[in-house]
Amino acid sequence: MQDQGKRLLFAVAAALGVMLVWQLVFPAKEDPKPPPGIASGSGSNGATLVATNAPAVLDFGGHEAPAEAARGPEQTLDVVYPEFTAKFSNYNGTLVSWKLTDPRYENDATKGELLPDRKTYPDQGAFDVNFTRDSTFHLPLHAEWKGERISGNSVKYTLTTPEFDAEKLFTIEAENYIVRLALKITTRVPEGKEAYETLALASHVFQDPKLADKGASSQSMPRSWHTSSYQDGKVHTTGLTALIKDRTEGMVRHEKNIQWSGFEHPYLLVAFAPKPLALTDQFEKFAMSDDKGLMSSEIVFPRVALKQGAPPITRDIVGYLGPKNYKDLDRADGVAGFETGFKAPIDMGWFAFIGKPLLWLLLKFQSVVQNWGIAIILLTFIVKGATLYWTTKSTRSMKLMAALGPQMKELQAKYKDDKQRLQAETMALYKQHSVNPIAGCLPILLQMPIWLALYRMLSTAGELYQQPFIPGWINDLTAPDPTHVLPAILVVTMFIQARLTPATGDSTQQKIMQYGMPLMFGVMSFFFPAGLTLYIFTNTTLSALHSLYMNKYDKRSLEIAEMLKANKAKVEADKAAVEAAAVKAKADAEKKEADAARKKSKKR
Repeated sequence: MQDQGKRLLFAVAAALGVMLVWQLVFPAKEDPKPPPGIASGSGSNGATLVATNAPAVLDFGGHEAPAEAARGPEQTLDVVYPEFTAKFSNYNGTLVSWKLTDPRYENDATKGELLPDRKTYPDQGAFDVNFTRDSTFHLPLHAEWKGERISGNSVKYTLTTPEFDAEKLFTIEAENYIVRLALKITTRVPEGKEAYETLALASHVFQDPKLADKGASSQSMPRSWHTSSYQDGKVHTTGLTALIKDRTEGMVRHEKNIQWSGFEHPYLLVAFAPKPLALTDQFEKFAMSDDKGLMSSEIVFPRVALKQGAPPITRDIVGYLGPKNYKDLDRADGVAGFETGFKAPIDMGWFAFIGKPLLWLLLKFQSVVQNWGIAIILLTFIVKGATLYWTTKSTRSMKLMAALGPQMKELQAKYKDDKQRLQAETMALYKQHSVNPIAGCLPILLQMPIWLALYRMLSTAGELYQQPFIPGWINDLTAPDPTHVLPAILVVTMFIQARLTPATGDSTQQKIMQYGMPLMFGVMSFFFPAGLTLYIFTNTTLSALHSLYMNKYDKRSLEIAEMLKANKAKVEADKAAVEAAAVKAKADAEKKEADAARKKSKKR
């Protein structure tokens, strides 16, 4: 039974290490795609690659396209909020800039700007609307729309052509990082004719190809933009490198029945969700990139047939452009008025039921202390306090097992050839002294899901992205400590804490626990987010202080220590008695032999 407890303790600790290493070495993969060279084929996630001349692609792939409209100087409308600034342009009537104003984003490659640089890509922003190439009529490319400010958070753009009257009404929900587009297009279909129109909405971001794979070693995916969509309850992502490769092969990525489409960064999200008009509404996505890093994501709406006098085409599209803040994404559906699926990218894994309350507590602490690192330390205190009862029981149990060590050695020597009897006697000994060998595993069993939940939270929570602990040392708690000072301190602290832990195993197992485990976690901490390393360091320090208290002041622990001394004294006394008896037996035997020899000599 004792061996089982020791094995379980080591197995649980090793399992935790393996699970954390697995997430570091094998981050979330991009969605698989069909083999290159095919015009259309289903991947395991429902995605396909289609040729660039497919009828639903808005860039028209070099094929026949709508005529470009002549236009005058650009006119923009700026909307300024504390969280971000937005800029709308009369060119295409689109959103062309969305810049987050928090100074921390200056440390990110985006510099807080979530849409492409206007100097390089003047016509590529968000909410660009047109009809696919297989439609009867099209809006002119790069058209000049007429813009006006309706209110402090609303702007409207209109466009009139021989075929259409088009209107875009943008409404911003600043506190939620949401912009809503109400689209209305009236088609002038000639009498006796019928038009077939397939609406498409395109948005863009820029990703420097040189930085496309940076950060993948410490995060669930690189700190760069991916095209992303939500389909069948799962988020699907494709990186820039794959999109460029697709383009060189004359292909684009195509997905059906999506809920939203856009772009995803580990801590940022640019996503657009069309509101369904009916349960049968299905939306498609096309994703592509040029070789310089301009990524495009297009939502294609159901095809409609129109006749003269048909009602206008109306669509509502809700966009989220901001950090992956859990509270903002969680309430996005309520703000939008329909199920957007925007909160799906916040994936805390198996232990989300732990990660979400921890994040809630962290936000509360941060609002008071105004420092995320201190908030993590306070969170550690709370978690340690919540698990203190079981940790105390575990420590006492381990001490008691150590105190029973001499009796265990006697049993092992006495029943070394009878394993079944040894196990029965061991269980009887444990029952006599109320020992539970499994209790020694409780601290790791309790901490393992918490560590995993924290790791996932720090890998996705936009609230902590680029947040410092001590500026100039740890500037981003979601990235590893660049100086490696905190991991080094953690290794030393874990060695000290291990030395204070009661020894319950044999010498080999004890060396593994005292030296192997601190070394393993110490090495991993060089790759952990600094916030997680800070949590483990604080927890280890508190554990060491708890061990010191248990060794010096805990009444039950002191009683166990006296019991250990008594057991050792008894063993020594028993050993001395056995040795004395052996000496006496030997002397008696020698005396008996001498007496016998004398008697034999007298007879002679």
